[in-house]
Amino acid sequence: MLEPRTDAQEDARLEALEAVRVLGTPPEERFDRITRLAQDLLQAPMSYLNMVDRDSLVVKSPQPDPGPAPRYPYGTAFCEYTVHGEGLFEVPDARHDPRFSQTPAVTHYGVGSYAGVPLRVPGGFAVGTLCVMHPDARTLTAEERARLETLGRWAEGELREHLDEPVAAAGIRGEHPHRPSLHAGAVEATALELPFGQVSGDLYGWSGDDTTVVATLGDVMGKGSRAGAVAEALRTMLHSPGEPTPGAATEPLDDALRRAARALAPRLEELSAFVTLFHARIDARTGTVEYADAGHGLTLLVSAAGDTTRLSSHDMPLGLHDATDGWEVQTVHLRPGDLLLSVTDGVLDAYDSTLASLDSIVAELRAQPGVAAFFDTMTARILTARVAPSPADDDVTVLAIRFG
Repeated sequence: MLEPRTDAQEDARLEALEAVRVLGTPPEERFDRITRLAQDLLQAPMSYLNMVDRDSLVVKSPQPDPGPAPRYPYGTAFCEYTVHGEGLFEVPDARHDPRFSQTPAVTHYGVGSYAGVPLRVPGGFAVGTLCVMHPDARTLTAEERARLETLGRWAEGELREHLDEPVAAAGIRGEHPHRPSLHAGAVEATALELPFGQVSGDLYGWSGDDTTVVATLGDVMGKGSRAGAVAEALRTMLHSPGEPTPGAATEPLDDALRRAARALAPRLEELSAFVTLFHARIDARTGTVEYADAGHGLTLLVSAAGDTTRLSSHDMPLGLHDATDGWEVQTVHLRPGDLLLSVTDGVLDAYDSTLASLDSIVAELRAQPGVAAFFDTMTARILTARVAPSPADDDVTVLAIRFG
């Protein structure tokens, strides 16, 4: 069995683990959406994001059953080998591998195969893993390995959130939130912007006319001026006024994202960053919505009839997705009184940080007489969360689009 390390290198790794501030914390949607995608894209019944400390493995995001984070004693898990290895670690047949055949994962949970990648933070220290497991013996294909490694880069970006440059004057702009609006045909769009500091890494934007509205909500990994610069550049690319093609209602959504991704690629690579994005075109006469979701997954169709549908896809964020492959464009239809509500993941931190927060957000929305009152309630909740004992420290942006 693998023995825990006790040398100076391991001490440094454990300091890096402490610095990311996720060990022993509750589930969060920003990690859960990655493990859900890993589960789906790699057709693996079990997918986990784990942290490895000196004595145990701590499950941060388990699929299929998110819940309180369990701990497993050191010396009983595949991920210990992954976190102390150099790259993707794979066990094609765990039942016949003498290192793992008698571990609880195999004898109790029925794991037949494992594949995981180490999650590294600046300095090169691996603090955790992203892994998938299957009850059958199997080997990942080259394409599946590439997908797992890409998802691992996404998870690494999320782990770096607390290591980015400090944000000064937290909450100053949140005291007077910006609430721009747009009226075009039967479409009414309103945005709530609550940066954590002086510069937001979130973005929203819209353009169009009384027949067609193009709207965007995005979240650049990171905080501060670097993330804000990327956000502003992307907003300009998709909604630059006066340009015949960029942001125009006639440009196919997929083409717009390809163009933006290619233009931003050098900057995103330099910053080791990515952008989750919801990008939509709404027919202001009929309510037909075409949309592409680049790793965002936090957009809801809130119907006047009482139903709620989450809009998502299996596509990766800008900066992680091959622009040559493009992004899937899907279609939904708004009826009079229906609302599209898209939020950045900073909103979830004012609730329980998981996908279940969306249910609470919709309940608050339906309890209010209109979007303005809902934004008042949301603002109060966010500002309260920012002065809590464990304060929420992310930018918050909400985009609400009502039809009819």
